[in-house]
Amino acid sequence: MKIATFEDVRKFLSDIPNLDYGGCGISALSMYRWLKKNEKETSAIILLYRPAHSGEDVSSYISGPAHCGIEYKGKIIDEDEEICLDLYSNWMKIREKGMLNLLNKNNWNDRFEREKNIHQIEERLGINLSDVCLKV
Repeated sequence: MKIATFEDVRKFLSDIPNLDYGGCGISALSMYRWLKKNEKETSAIILLYRPAHSGEDVSSYISGPAHCGIEYKGKIIDEDEEICLDLYSNWMKIREKGMLNLLNKNNWNDRFEREKNIHQIEERLGINLSDVCLKV
């Protein structure tokens, strides 16, 4: 599949196994960088914390977000769908450097195979992810 549009990017990413089990931050960063490189569309990386129904205080959740997406054309999306913010107890915009700091910490689900998938994402999307650690 040739990657020509942002929808192609999302389709490619959604087909990667276990992306929502430890790879959502890499997916968000990849979409952000692809947009920055190809469309110069302003967007932001979004961190979503704890499902709203968990009943836990988000301030006690310091290890990382429950999910990540980006802001694009007035919507919060991941590789699959628009994200309903009502499903999360809190959310925040974060800069690219902040996302990198989070990605390079050892608190991501290891079901997503970084070593295998990051190079594939870089090659197919024509973006650079060399600043993302392959092992955490």
